[in-house]
Formats: sequence, structure tokens, C-alpha cells
Amino acid sequence: MRSEIRTAIVLGGVIAVGLAIASISLTALDSEPVPAVTSGGSPDAPQAAQAVDKSRFKTAPDLAGIAHYLNTTPEELEDRIGDSVVLYDIWTYSCINCIRTLPYITAWDEKYADNGLLIIGVHSPEFEFEKDVENVQRAVEK
Repeated sequence: MRSEIRTAIVLGGVIAVGLAIASISLTALDSEPVPAVTSGGSPDAPQAAQAVDKSRFKTAPDLAGIAHYLNTTPEELEDRIGDSVVLYDIWTYSCINCIRTLPYITAWDEKYADNGLLIIGVHSPEFEFEKDVENVQRAVEK
């Protein structure tokens, strides 16, 4: 009986140490070094200071590979993004979970759009019938 308890304690300790090492390793991978900004001398210093996002939030990736734009154009969308806080809503029109989020997303848009929130819906079809642009347009209108 004692050897079983001792084995369980050792195994628990090994698992705890393994989780701690994995957590530290993954945390180190997620953090990005902030470039040092020195004052004086370099003509690049003001530009380097502006390039650092003091909030430390990561910026959203650019939209790429969009086949069709509904209710906007790529140029209009780029102009609207500007300094906005952007929420990408990845959805598909036949997904019940996506449909259930619509009241919340609509409420956020009504409440925070004037404060700089821009919600961009990105339709990501799961089934073949959802790939038809006319079906997507009808769902958006609905």
C-alpha cells in the first residue's frame, strides 16, 4: 500500500513540474520583445517610438483572400478601419451558435460604434450551399 501512495505522489510531482515547465515555455513564446527606444542622436528615434504600441495589444491581421465583399468595398473598409478597435465576427449563416450571438453583436455596435468600435463580419462557410454568395446575401438581409 505504501509503495502505491509513494508512486502516486512522485507521479503527481512529475506532472506538476511538467505543467510548470510547459506553462513557462508557452508564456515565453507569446511575449514579444519591445524594441529599446533611445533618446537623442538617431533620426529614426521618433519613428521607432511611434511604432511601439504602448497598450501591448497585438494588432489584427489584414484581411486577405476575401472572395466577395458585401455591404462595402476593400477601399472603403480600409478607410473605416483607421484607428478603430476592430472586432472580427467569424460566422456562417446556418450555424445556430452564430445566429445566437447576433443580438449581442448588434447591441455592441449600437452602443460602442460612436466610440470607435468597428465590427467586421467574415462569413466562413462550412457547407457547400453556404458558399453561394446569393445565399449569403439573403442571409445578411434577413
